[in-house]
Amino acid sequence: MREESQEESQEVSQAALFHGPNSPWEIRTAQRRTTENSEILVRVVLCSICGSDLHTICGRRHAQTPAILGHEIVGQIVQFGPLAPRTDLAGNHLQIEDRIVWTIVANCGKCYFCQHDLPQKCIHGYKYGHQQVQNDSAWHGGFASHCTLMAGTHIVKLPEQIDERSAAPLSCATATIAAAIRTANLVGHETVLILGAGMLGLTACAFANKQYPWNVVCIERDSHRRQLAKQFGATSTAEPNSMTLDPNDSIIPYGFDVVLECSGTNDGALEALRLARTGGRIILVGAVFPSQPAPIVLETIVRKQLSIHGVHNYQSQDLLAAVEFMTKHHRDFPFAQLIEHCYGLEDIQNAINSAQDPRNIRVAIRP
Repeated sequence: MREESQEESQEVSQAALFHGPNSPWEIRTAQRRTTENSEILVRVVLCSICGSDLHTICGRRHAQTPAILGHEIVGQIVQFGPLAPRTDLAGNHLQIEDRIVWTIVANCGKCYFCQHDLPQKCIHGYKYGHQQVQNDSAWHGGFASHCTLMAGTHIVKLPEQIDERSAAPLSCATATIAAAIRTANLVGHETVLILGAGMLGLTACAFANKQYPWNVVCIERDSHRRQLAKQFGATSTAEPNSMTLDPNDSIIPYGFDVVLECSGTNDGALEALRLARTGGRIILVGAVFPSQPAPIVLETIVRKQLSIHGVHNYQSQDLLAAVEFMTKHHRDFPFAQLIEHCYGLEDIQNAINSAQDPRNIRVAIRP
């Protein structure tokens, strides 16, 4: 039996379709498609514009078009398909009008990568906000009034105390950093270096701070963002290429135990290699679009016995950890203030322009 919100009387949806770099946005209106089988229809409450959205919009990475971008979404359940799940990852009961977030990839659970703890690399996976729109398909991106969740999507119900501005990045930036912290196996009293103070870097500062490290240092070029890093838990900040290692330093004599590279730049990766201690762990998170090769000296990695891990997206457990972290610490750090500007769907080009201003950590669409 299909269940639907009584308040959701409108039978149409709107979406902003991306047709490629330098092409105008198309605002398309269509009849709302009825959910089938295990699908869940949600109303998009808020969708923040991720840096990867900007990479696609600006042509730094390829996307098949037309597409409905946007994957950092807070949704409100409108309709359940007859076979749709009624519990979230934590076992909470789901019902109409619940606010939810969900995994960025709907995965099959059976393929090689799903069976090897890489559900985000599922051979049959569907990635929200990244796929081409077909005329007869449901909409699966956040730059729209509604989004249809597919089978294999893992959902987490949002507690009432989490503001939607704090919640929007949960399904991308926050969960990705939860995965990075898990991968780093960070323990108390270690020294942590974070490169970059965008959304990923600031979130990493907050997560690292709550692991009770000896020191959290954030390297960032922009002075405003360096100040933000301190608000998010960094004990000190520095400009790129300004730190030197000194064996007589009582705090960081030989380098950092853990380095989280969140800037996505070659310079950031090279600085990570330089400032990680011998035997240290480097987690590469920020590089999500093609770039020029980095001049890495392999001997450095070998002689320093470094462990280097790449983290791209996350497992469902990381989304749950992200929601739990935000529930517990949303008052400790000003996450909600990172989204200062919200735009309507019809004003999407101004939203994109605003999101490209480095003073704005995140900008959001409120359809």
